[in-house]
Amino acid sequence: MTSTQASETPDTPNEASPANFPATDPGQAPSTGEGTDITSQTANSLRIADNPAPAARTRNDNNPGETPIAAPTSDIAAATPTTATPVAVSTTSAPATTPQTTKPATATAKLTLAARISGIIGIALAFAIVLAWFPRGIWNSPIQGIDAPAHYYFIRELLEQGPTKALSLLPNGGYYPPLFHLLAAGTVKLTALFGVHLSVFTALDVVWIASSGILWPAGMLLLCSYFLRNTTPITRIFTNLMIPLLAVASASHPFHMLYSGPLIAFGLASTLLPFLLHRSLHLLDALVALIHAPRGHRIEHVRTLLLETLATAAIGLLCVAAHPRVVFTYALLLLPFILTRLPWKFILAVFVAMLAGAGAFLVFMISFYPSNRYADPGAWFHTFVPTKTVPEALWTAFSDHLSSLANGVIGGNPVAGAFAFLALIAATIAALGFAGNRLCDGIALVVAYAFVIVVYVCSASLTGAIPNILAAPWYRSDARTVTMFPFVLLPLLAFGLSCVERAVTEAAVLPGPDGTKWTLRIGDVSDIGTSANRHADGHTRNAIAFATAIVLAVSMTATMALAQTYNPIRSTMSEEITRNAGYDKSDPYEQLTADKVDVMRRMIEKTGTHAAIISDPMNGSMYASTMFDANMLYPVYNPQHTKNGAIFGAVEDAFASGDGQRVLDTVCPVGGDDGAYFLAMGPQAASLQMFTFKQQYDPFHDQRLIDQYVQTGTMTIVQDYSAYGEHAQGWALYRFSCGQ
Repeated sequence: MTSTQASETPDTPNEASPANFPATDPGQAPSTGEGTDITSQTANSLRIADNPAPAARTRNDNNPGETPIAAPTSDIAAATPTTATPVAVSTTSAPATTPQTTKPATATAKLTLAARISGIIGIALAFAIVLAWFPRGIWNSPIQGIDAPAHYYFIRELLEQGPTKALSLLPNGGYYPPLFHLLAAGTVKLTALFGVHLSVFTALDVVWIASSGILWPAGMLLLCSYFLRNTTPITRIFTNLMIPLLAVASASHPFHMLYSGPLIAFGLASTLLPFLLHRSLHLLDALVALIHAPRGHRIEHVRTLLLETLATAAIGLLCVAAHPRVVFTYALLLLPFILTRLPWKFILAVFVAMLAGAGAFLVFMISFYPSNRYADPGAWFHTFVPTKTVPEALWTAFSDHLSSLANGVIGGNPVAGAFAFLALIAATIAALGFAGNRLCDGIALVVAYAFVIVVYVCSASLTGAIPNILAAPWYRSDARTVTMFPFVLLPLLAFGLSCVERAVTEAAVLPGPDGTKWTLRIGDVSDIGTSANRHADGHTRNAIAFATAIVLAVSMTATMALAQTYNPIRSTMSEEITRNAGYDKSDPYEQLTADKVDVMRRMIEKTGTHAAIISDPMNGSMYASTMFDANMLYPVYNPQHTKNGAIFGAVEDAFASGDGQRVLDTVCPVGGDDGAYFLAMGPQAASLQMFTFKQQYDPFHDQRLIDQYVQTGTMTIVQDYSAYGEHAQGWALYRFSCGQ
């Protein structure tokens, strides 16, 4: 029996008598021997429930990954629940060979098909929601954000230099995760084959919509299916429709990734992460099965473990190509499952590997980002300012970012309260034992949720050494840690619903203690204590299970519906992106205005696309590279002092020196035969003031220095833009006096 089969076999407490119930795995058709009438089935369940045949049990209830106690004759037999021989109670029982025997199997097959169709419908509806939300203003104009110009620049680099540029996208020749940009550039090339020309703006939008509207809900459905693997097809029909819609309800992901930054590289990595988590959970199943396998039955387990390892590694490499830092999110979410499933020796090995990885990460940071503050964690991220109070951060965590707190009051969105209520129910189920022998999964999900809350509160609200250390892998920003909430909340809800459904559907009709009365007993929930206690508690536990199942189903449905019709945070994000993408701004110094766009258009008519142009990128001039194919010396924000980045640093230092000859000696070789220009276009935009290294560009908007270089002949004015209004005083294009 392979590990995958072991994980998907219904772990019912009375596995010897599954004839009482339909197959719990939608991909698993019931045996053709289930054609007995209901009386025969009930009688059979009564005889076997209290006296299960030891040889028929497929695994140890306390270890889902444990190998069979009695080895099955084949893998197929191991994957299919054993069907006990019916015990005839009525002489009118239908023979097993009648055509009626195919009815249960046919019905289950139809329900399984319906569940799959439901999943497709759920993903299609989720895609429609993402498409409807998408800001219309950015289809043919740039997103105005702190990271947007760099992403457009990277896509252009790939289009111009080909995929060989993928490992050195940064202007200093450094590595930047290329997957999203490769997909966008590939989209442009593919559509060109059909005579359609896409701008880099549109290509970025298309890739974001496809990944966020299709891959994300599909990935979350796949991840949650792991925790729903033992449910009936009817429950799958419900959950397959709900989960994709709930996945696109939260503002945490994918919407926040486009709104903040945009963080499209990390956002794509987060979109792919559910696929990696799903495969990793099956890898843990395979490892546990191998650990507990008898010596003579390990070959098949080794083969399965190898295949799972290769599949996990392949998806992991894809995630790293999207953004390497998603590995920290992956480790945080998977660690609780490792702690609750593996023996201590393996856990120790994992911690050693994590320490080695942390050490390697520290060496990398020290090597590429030198600083004198590494020995003082409390001084890290010294410019960090909390974005939320602790109560606001906690409410964001419990509401899945469906609303926020305003002055300590819930932000008016009933969906947020419903989601918090759902999370509380699911966590209670995991803690109080509805999970039965799957309790480890419940504990792991609750612990993962707690881990995410701690990291998020540290990244959004707390300062000091410990919060700095915990939040460092995510750049000390809650913009990335907020993406993690759906990863823990949706699987927790799916797990809770699965456990309650199991408790309800496994209720068995049993004789009372006196042999004459009848009562209902719920699977693992009442599998504690004496027979008398079970009899006394049966009605109460059954009522709890049914009531909880109804509350969960109704709450999930209501939350899904409300979240799509009334979702203020998600709507606000779309409106702000659309507003920011426009050129009609109240602040004339913002990143892009109609005047600035016109200035850059006139500039490129004068300079051409090959001459080097120097300017403060934070005044909006960086967009000239994407919009007009200008050769801006450094079109993104943070130049490193290596390779081409060193050129920008040298130009910056020379310009700040006030020495005209030094400026020409530094700048003129950069411009070459096409010449070099300087663009003055006002101060830095207010919306970019959160950028940590903004002071490094101050010399480029220092009017005193500019006037000095004009007076000494270092630069000559070639276009004056002051006619745009009072705000444009000082705006001009200058040419460096190279070769004169």
